[in-house]
Amino acid sequence: MNQRISLILNGVLAIAVIVLYVLHFKGQKAASDVEATDSTQTTEAPLIIDSLPNIVSGNGAIAYIDYDQLTTKYQFYKDGVANLENDYKKKQQDLMKRQETLEQNAANYQQVAGGLTPDVREKRERMLMEEDQKLREYADKLDKEWSDKQQTFAKNLLTKLDEYLKVLSKEKNYSYVFTYTKGGPANIVYAKDSLNISTQVINGLNAQYKKK
Repeated sequence: MNQRISLILNGVLAIAVIVLYVLHFKGQKAASDVEATDSTQTTEAPLIIDSLPNIVSGNGAIAYIDYDQLTTKYQFYKDGVANLENDYKKKQQDLMKRQETLEQNAANYQQVAGGLTPDVREKRERMLMEEDQKLREYADKLDKEWSDKQQTFAKNLLTKLDEYLKVLSKEKNYSYVFTYTKGGPANIVYAKDSLNISTQVINGLNAQYKKK
């Protein structure tokens, strides 16, 4: 159960951490390579390049949070997982009771089916089929509700992390903060707003695309 929840959270958090190192440690090399390029091999640069943040200087450190410690010591996470587990158990118990009722009704029918008229047998069998269909639909409904609650919990967790890290990063000047598990993936949970180059890159790509 905890493993399933952790996989979902990792899916929500997942962004390749290698981007950090490309931005912070290869920016200067990339700049020198561009200057050394033969003038006959020019590349069209977007006009908004001057508005990009200075990646190689003036930015803070990269920090990480141990994911295992976060999930075992952060009370909000522990309470949230406990609530999800309790909700899951209740739904499973309810579903099992309905399943047992349907099985008992089917068993009762089989015991008396031989003494029933064809019309009555057809009616009883149709009722059992309808009960079975309703049970399947109910199971699908519970599964969706469970999935929605997991996603809501993951979203709330990310929101709390983001809000806290925004305040902390102002005091400690962090550019990025990511979760880390030894032997597992590292996932960014906070990125400094001033390093967001989405608008500039999209504008540049669109401008380049229009020229084709």
